[in-house]
Amino acid sequence: MKWAAIIGLILVVPVFADDLPAGVLLLSRIKIHTKEQFHRLTAISCLETVQRELQPPKGKMRPLDTIRLEVLTTGEKELFASPGERKFSEKHPLSFAGGGTLGDGLFGPYLKQIVTSESVSVQYKGEQEIGGRRLVRYDYQVPPFLSGQNISIPEGSGQVGLHGSFWADPQTYEVARLELHADNVPPGLPVTEMTTRIDYAPSALSNNLVVLLPQAAESRLVKQSGEISDNRVQFTHCRIFGAESTIDFDAPDSPEPAPRFGTAAVDDTLRPLPAGLEVAVKLRSRVSEEMAVGTLIDGAVANTVSLKHAEMIPAGSMVRGRVRRMERYTDPFPYFVVGLEFTEVEVQGIRNLFYAELIAMDPAPGISAFLTTSNTTTAAQAADLFGGQSSRQTIQTLSLYQLPGVATFFYRGSKLELPADFRTVWKTRALKP
Repeated sequence: MKWAAIIGLILVVPVFADDLPAGVLLLSRIKIHTKEQFHRLTAISCLETVQRELQPPKGKMRPLDTIRLEVLTTGEKELFASPGERKFSEKHPLSFAGGGTLGDGLFGPYLKQIVTSESVSVQYKGEQEIGGRRLVRYDYQVPPFLSGQNISIPEGSGQVGLHGSFWADPQTYEVARLELHADNVPPGLPVTEMTTRIDYAPSALSNNLVVLLPQAAESRLVKQSGEISDNRVQFTHCRIFGAESTIDFDAPDSPEPAPRFGTAAVDDTLRPLPAGLEVAVKLRSRVSEEMAVGTLIDGAVANTVSLKHAEMIPAGSMVRGRVRRMERYTDPFPYFVVGLEFTEVEVQGIRNLFYAELIAMDPAPGISAFLTTSNTTTAAQAADLFGGQSSRQTIQTLSLYQLPGVATFFYRGSKLELPADFRTVWKTRALKP
């Protein structure tokens, strides 16, 4: 018996980065970086503030309520508690509200499922400027059988697909924004629109731990009846969570294993300060436009704070926080939007939660709580737009929503450098409304 040997030649053609379609190599790096963020994520606790609005059918949008929760997460699962409580539960956050609409999953599940998954269809869409930053955009599509996204309302429930976009920094590979839109809604589910937008930023929780966390989110649910529910969510006072607190699981029969939260070598106990204290804080850290969002900052209490003749916070007490916003704009003139978040004040070695409302800032060149812009229409433009020859001037005043513990302001100019010992004045608030 003779054996015939067939020798085949395999031509190996090297594939270089320049030969790849636009955005493919960058997407791979974004996926790797996002996975690394999840691997570094320990147990994180944040204060979640939700402003809810409701528009009834044929009615006007009106404020519904404000909900504050403490959320504990590792990116895989979220647990909730009332602010200041040490007992967390797997219950849906809606159980703390009693009605209306309220979402979860804003920390990790969406980001992990869409950005890091290899089974999600993603297309590169080029660069866009968002919040004064040049970001790359990718569009994605997730079918219902892969999305795991359920909509549950009193009128019915069902699983839907998702499509949308995410934006990332091409230099750091960090995801900055994720948008989700529900599609393939089941015929029996009376929902015409469900959208969610989540903004992320790197957050320094200690000198050795910087993780990507949500900063803010917006969601909208529109029913076939015409009812619209809008939620605006802000996350503040994020910190590493210690292992001494109680975690209560309300679904012992759930097939999912209990999450294992990491142990942090820090004192997790943050004591609440009495409401109504007026606290002046002098900034000790240098703040300029080169600072990244999430950079740790510190300050000191400018004057001794007393309550009923008792000293509550000595002058010089350390105040800690981080840069929350650092956005650069050039139109109609150069300016910045700056956010400084203070999260805790240390009094004689005891860490206290800095939950306070901004009431004043030192006057300084370029710094303002409002920004006024004007636009003058030329005579020719006025003729086209308004049917006349006279010019028209439009004046617009911009303001910023203030969060507890966060000083957000405009800085007019092409370079940012806050004055030394820049002072802010705060009034402490109760955690529970």
